[in-house]
Amino acid sequence: MNRDNNVTLSVVVLSYNNEQYIYDCLSSIAKQGIDSYEVLVIDDSSTDNSVEVINDFIKDHPQFELIQKPNSGGAISSQIGIARAKGKYLALVDSDDIVADNAYKKLIKRIEEDGSDFASGLPMKMVNGFMHTFLNSNNERNVFVENRVLSTPQELESYTNQVFYWNAVYNTEFLRTNKIEMPANLLIADRIFVYKAAMRAKKISVINDVVYYWRKKENSDKISITDQTAEFHMIADRCDSFQSQIKLCIQEFKNNIKYNKAIWEHSFVRLYYPLYDIANPENEAKDYKDFKEACERYRNFLLQYKAFFVHLVANSDVPVNSKFITERILTKHYKQLYNFIADEMRFEDLDPQTLDINVYNTLLRNRQLISVKNIVEEEGRRYINFQFLVGTEDREEFNIEEVFVYNRYFRQDKFILEYDDVKRRVDITDLPDGTYVIHVICNLRGKKQYYTPAVREELAKVNTYKFGEKIITYNTHSAILTLQKKNRFTVLYQGNDEYLLGVNYPEDIKEIFFFNVKENIRIPVKKQGDFYKISISELPEGDNVMIYKNSDGMYTTVRKIEFSNSSVDKEIMDRIIIRGKIEIEIEPEGKNSVEADE
Repeated sequence: MNRDNNVTLSVVVLSYNNEQYIYDCLSSIAKQGIDSYEVLVIDDSSTDNSVEVINDFIKDHPQFELIQKPNSGGAISSQIGIARAKGKYLALVDSDDIVADNAYKKLIKRIEEDGSDFASGLPMKMVNGFMHTFLNSNNERNVFVENRVLSTPQELESYTNQVFYWNAVYNTEFLRTNKIEMPANLLIADRIFVYKAAMRAKKISVINDVVYYWRKKENSDKISITDQTAEFHMIADRCDSFQSQIKLCIQEFKNNIKYNKAIWEHSFVRLYYPLYDIANPENEAKDYKDFKEACERYRNFLLQYKAFFVHLVANSDVPVNSKFITERILTKHYKQLYNFIADEMRFEDLDPQTLDINVYNTLLRNRQLISVKNIVEEEGRRYINFQFLVGTEDREEFNIEEVFVYNRYFRQDKFILEYDDVKRRVDITDLPDGTYVIHVICNLRGKKQYYTPAVREELAKVNTYKFGEKIITYNTHSAILTLQKKNRFTVLYQGNDEYLLGVNYPEDIKEIFFFNVKENIRIPVKKQGDFYKISISELPEGDNVMIYKNSDGMYTTVRKIEFSNSSVDKEIMDRIIIRGKIEIEIEPEGKNSVEADE
């Protein structure tokens, strides 16, 4: 026993080759509002400058300690951290991610109030530094649909729909007593950790606040394990992980039959993520031959456990789609499985007789139940109108309980918006100018569900609504809402890649900068008299996104529509707003631009 009762929280940071991100990670941990804590940074023999960045940071932060070890993987790093932790509670963090402000304080409060073994909160994804909704499936999102305590076998089992270890705080003794750890030499080890923790827990506290930002690096040579689902070399690693889960099921089967059936079911579906990607009709890089080869690899592995699978399927209520996949894999009906995944994996239990045909076709692609219809102004107030994409028999039993947004750039504030259940609209009049990710809590037949109100239609466009000086943009593909002011900027080209940017409403702007995605840094734009001076040649290589901070402290991407002289040369305009390719919408005014009185 090495716990120091004076230490409330131990944070274990798993570090390996993240020199450009680890400073942000460590800084976020220092903003947790906890008086007594320690941070153990376990570096797995990084070959970049991570150690130098860590040492520079901890010089001014005595709570932080660097522990260097031979390269042996993140699982062993986590084991070392758990063994050395002195805190009553413990959290695990990947060194390229960010912990939301005061997240650990909130989670610890819930553990102590509820008497839980651990507490968990909603994760958010960062793509090249910008926030996106993370969890894709309803089962994953619905874990965090409300603040609650999970204690029944069914509730504890539902927690394993999300298999992330880093969006939680654990009671340290709970982990040690139950020998909950990530197995060494297993690349995909997080599932074992989460499954075993949920299995052993008597209570799990859940909050629906965002507590963790997981970084996805699209414009990077280093791709995370999570993003390599369609790579063939990952099949063997997934099989190894699944084998460990099968052994866990076999060991614990008699002690908790229902729970372990659920573990198998969740694991089995996730095992096939690479097949989903390979069979995606939009994936031109893969074809049926690749799919057949992947299936053969899985089949050779799964046949070792055929008797176990048959026993589980025969004695459990697993969904029909999983039974279907199991049968096809074990009997080598690859073409049928390929067609099933390619054509049918995105819908379930839909009846075209009870749905409008256009809605039905949209649901086949998206499995979404709610979408934004339009944005309107009424008596000086501005509203987002929602439409419900459900069958007629469910229309009266489907409603929205809560709508809230998070600023997409660099701010972690949560804004709860006023929703009118009768008119099915949300009031955005008082929302400060900025760019936001929208979240909705719905209720269908008495069951709460988590949604982002977007429909991934084939020709989804960015619609721009104009209300006087106000511009409101909603991206139906990404559930992203942007509020801006028309004619905010004027640009003058000086030559030699230099520009002068005039601000027509100077009281609105506190700061302008470029964000370089590759280097994960901000490049300030200096003010020269009444103008901001932009030197394109001085910007680093890679994608540079121009962003401003307004008087409310909200951040927004600069868009062409904000320029009073947006008709200047398109090449010049695009270079000012953005260099390179990135997921930022720059929409032309035209047929997709809708006036408020139309």
